[in-house]
Amino acid sequence: MRNFTAKALFINITIMDSQFLIIFISGIFVALSASLLGAFIVVKRMALVGDVLSHVALPGIGLALLFGINPIFGAAVFLVAAAFGTWFIEKRTMLPPDAIIGTFFTATLALGVLLVPDHELFESMFGNLFAVKPYDAAIIIVASIIIFILTLVLSRRLTLSIAAPDLAKSIGAKPDMAYLCFLLLFALSIAMGIKLIGSVLMGALTILPATSARNIAWSLKSFLGFSVVLGVLMTSAGLIIANIFSFPPGPAVILSGIVFFFISLFFKRS
Repeated sequence: MRNFTAKALFINITIMDSQFLIIFISGIFVALSASLLGAFIVVKRMALVGDVLSHVALPGIGLALLFGINPIFGAAVFLVAAAFGTWFIEKRTMLPPDAIIGTFFTATLALGVLLVPDHELFESMFGNLFAVKPYDAAIIIVASIIIFILTLVLSRRLTLSIAAPDLAKSIGAKPDMAYLCFLLLFALSIAMGIKLIGSVLMGALTILPATSARNIAWSLKSFLGFSVVLGVLMTSAGLIIANIFSFPPGPAVILSGIVFFFISLFFKRS
């Protein structure tokens, strides 16, 4: 009987370890894509826009749960629609992007609270360590790799369209299309992290690494590099803490990022 109990306990621990490993790897890839995009979010002074955009995923999650679809897909549809809508309205009006996304935010947050079941609402907003299954992990990892590579490919155009849009137009770089691609990649990056970090805090995962990196970077390349490294570190630390103490992963990851931010202040370049 004792041998049976010990064997069952060992199997249970092994399963939990393998589940956490899947979650941990998924989190690393989410951090890679989100923190790289976050650097451009900070440079373009759209930090609050990025934070608010993540909340648009809630009604998509609610509808996905209602129809028995993977919430990642529901979140992605609503986020991509919001990215397209922001780009289109900004081109047609003089409204700034924060005002446009703020409008989307209030409407979709209200709709999301109505659609998402009460028992799922907390997990949707703050994440759940074990909501990520192997199938979800495969989607997250593959999509995050694609987002990361596309962001690297578009990095020069994004930098030029942000720093000198008139110059970008003069050489045929089409800053409007670069901006649209940037919004779409950002929306998809947020969708990949919804299950793990939650819709409320996923936007912060894009902002915190970049703000910390800006304090210690001396060039654009170092800024992008530090942003990615710090994003991976804060996510790793947060997930490990969440696993040990059974905390929701979103708050644990973000609080780890806050610690890294305050540490970066001591190394701030003048």
